[in-house]
Amino acid sequence: MADTAQFFGQLTSLLRNLSAGKRLTLVVLIVGTVAGFVLLTNWSGGVDLRPLYSNLDPEDAGAIVARLKEQKVPYRVGPDGKSILVPAETLHEIRMQLASEGLPQGGGIGFEVFDNTKLGLSEFAQNVNYQRALQGELARTISRIAEVDSCRVHLVMPEKTLFVSNEQPASASVAVKLKGGRQLSQEQIKGIVHLVSSSVPRLIPDQVTVVDNSGRLLAGNKGKSTFGALSVEQLEYQAHVEKNLEGRVKSMLDQALGDGRAIVRLACAFDFLRHEKTEEHYLGDNRVIRSEQSLSESTRNSDATPQGVPGVRSNTPGAEMLDSRNAVSAGGASAFEKQDRTVNYEIGKITSRIVEPTGKLTRVSLAVLVDGTYKQVPKKGGGTERQYVSRTPDEIQKIESIVKRAVNFDAERGDKVEVINIPFEVTEWAKADEAQASPGWLSLLGQAAPYLKAAFMGLFLLLSFLFFVKPLVRWLTEYSLSDVEIVKQLPKTVGELEREMAGMKSLPYLNQASQLVASDGEASVGAMRTWLKES
Repeated sequence: MADTAQFFGQLTSLLRNLSAGKRLTLVVLIVGTVAGFVLLTNWSGGVDLRPLYSNLDPEDAGAIVARLKEQKVPYRVGPDGKSILVPAETLHEIRMQLASEGLPQGGGIGFEVFDNTKLGLSEFAQNVNYQRALQGELARTISRIAEVDSCRVHLVMPEKTLFVSNEQPASASVAVKLKGGRQLSQEQIKGIVHLVSSSVPRLIPDQVTVVDNSGRLLAGNKGKSTFGALSVEQLEYQAHVEKNLEGRVKSMLDQALGDGRAIVRLACAFDFLRHEKTEEHYLGDNRVIRSEQSLSESTRNSDATPQGVPGVRSNTPGAEMLDSRNAVSAGGASAFEKQDRTVNYEIGKITSRIVEPTGKLTRVSLAVLVDGTYKQVPKKGGGTERQYVSRTPDEIQKIESIVKRAVNFDAERGDKVEVINIPFEVTEWAKADEAQASPGWLSLLGQAAPYLKAAFMGLFLLLSFLFFVKPLVRWLTEYSLSDVEIVKQLPKTVGELEREMAGMKSLPYLNQASQLVASDGEASVGAMRTWLKES
């Protein structure tokens, strides 16, 4: 205890006799060393936290935090209050465990509202809970779409009546919040509409309204002109076809000429008019009997019947000739025969109704810029440089031919293809060549980052000690002539006293005088001045 008290007393005396600058430097050195060591220790040995979930609703975030506290899992809430971070080694295990418990719920209340059903609940309360659960489940399902950040669904479900004519149809409204820079396609909007209409009784797709977070109507424009929606579909279809054809040509030229050696721009013209045509073709050779009617009559009579002309004429001159002719006719057999046949034919007929597809491709315009080739040529001052070499007309003709094949070129349709060879900007190519010549050290450093963490900590401590701590300690421990009195106040050891007495006895008088002068400079200087004045 006495040695400890003596040590602290000497340390206190030393600090008291230091100058103000050295005291401040010593304090900054101690605090900085401790703080740096603590920070490096936390950085190197701290827990690696990874996001468990992001963009959580307050209800889901509170439920997850409560569950993590029950499991005694270390966590940290993100600065935005919507994300939770957990240790990386337990990230996937915690996610699976929370998923088995239905967390996160994705906002809203689903069918878990019926997990704790109370007895005596009225029918109205049951219907309200069912509607809330259905809205929550639909919102969760729609939120699963990649472009949707969050969603809310509102359902209007009228009560059933005894008469079908008095029933009111159900309706629904869907409000979606899209992620930054994302848009819903027409297929996705139709999918949302049919998803909601198929999940609610007596709900037809026309009664579903979909709006985005900016209030723009995406679906449900009943009673209004569909010209705007049709124009959007036309533009999307045209952009899809142009992108498909352009990508087909671009990928082919990149593989043949090199990546970035060709620029392709394509434009298509479509006929979006709806054409319907009905044709009837009659086949003259194809005849089928439809109906046939036949009538046949026949009469025969061989008995003699009275003949002659009654009256006065038979008694006039020349009646004999008439009687002779009638006698000849009466002597032969009489007959009557009649045939009638009517045939109706059905002529073969082909009736065709042709509906031409909407969006018929009427013209394709394609422009292709092709870079030339480059070769290395020696410079006058030494080294090499890149020299542009244009492509031959034969190469341009071949490129144009394969491009026409790729887009299904039709001259009668009015298609146009233009291939031009011009030099591209060579700055980017030079940078690319330099990058390929020397591999990036940042990529190599990133691969070894886990191993350099501890090495960096050790190197930092070593350099801090050699170039910062050690020089400051040396500067603090040095003392000038003004600090001699502090050293004199410290007690001398036995060894120091023996060495001092031995040195005094062995030295001659002249050396002893020199040592005395050196030990007390101010007194020696004063004595010398006094001697000079006396002389």
